[in-house]
Amino acid sequence: MNEEYTDEQIQEWNKEDMGNLPDGFFLSQQEIEELRKSKKELTEYAREKLKAMNSDFLKDYPDVTRVEVITNSGREFVRYECSNVQVSLQDNGRTIKVFLKSK
Repeated sequence: MNEEYTDEQIQEWNKEDMGNLPDGFFLSQQEIEELRKSKKELTEYAREKLKAMNSDFLKDYPDVTRVEVITNSGREFVRYECSNVQVSLQDNGRTIKVFLKSK
């Protein structure tokens, strides 16, 4: 015998099977609070990392031996025999400075 069920009946059964929660998760109030705390901590961590990425920093490139600046016109600046090249991003990412030392 082939029985037809209404959408309402199916939804009601699904509610019973899923703990009467729309997403089907069975979480205690403590687990929910722990998840909220973890989310807050991750958000704060991400904000700090983004802030650090956008602030001034100095990065070393010890293996670089040649530095070039290229524009639409071609090579504007070339320096060979460099050592201990450092690059600094400053002014919230609007200025880049390259520090060169000759060998």
